[in-house]
Formats: sequence, C-alpha cells, structure tokens
Amino acid sequence: MKDDELRLLGTLVEGRVIRVFYWGVWLDLGLSHVGFIDALYIDDDDHYAVGDVVTGYLSSFDEKTGKFWFRPPGQKPIAERLREKGF
Repeated sequence: MKDDELRLLGTLVEGRVIRVFYWGVWLDLGLSHVGFIDALYIDDDDHYAVGDVVTGYLSSFDEKTGKFWFRPPGQKPIAERLREKGF
C-alpha cells in the first residue's frame, strides 16, 4: 500500500460498486487495492448495485488479502459491536 493511501485510513472516501455478493460488496476506490464492505455492515434494507457510488470510512487495510475494509457511515466498527454484546 502506498503512503498517501495509508493516510486515508479512518477517513471518509467514495467508491464505486464493482461486485455484489451475499457475503459483501466489492468497491473500486481508485486506489491500488479494492475496497470491501463486509455483510456484517449491510442491513436488510440496504441495496447495492454495480455502478452505485457509495461513501464510507476506510477502516483498515488487510495485507494478507490485499483489500481495504470499508465501513458505511452510521455503522459501528465490528469490534465495538461485539464489545457491546459482551464478547
């Protein structure tokens, strides 16, 4: 990952939906790696379609899989959600 991309972690960015699966949504962020919205962040009333432009936070970068984790605004980080449930 490039240094200028590292500075984007934690910030609000836009991405274009390139694939939609039941386990998550893949995004073109215009960066060196794709973004991914995990199904845990997708509510039943959320509808994503290829070509949609979405805004969210770059939560982290996974070196192993080579993808940015993307979190929609209003969604709490997964670790925080688990802590609230006592895990």
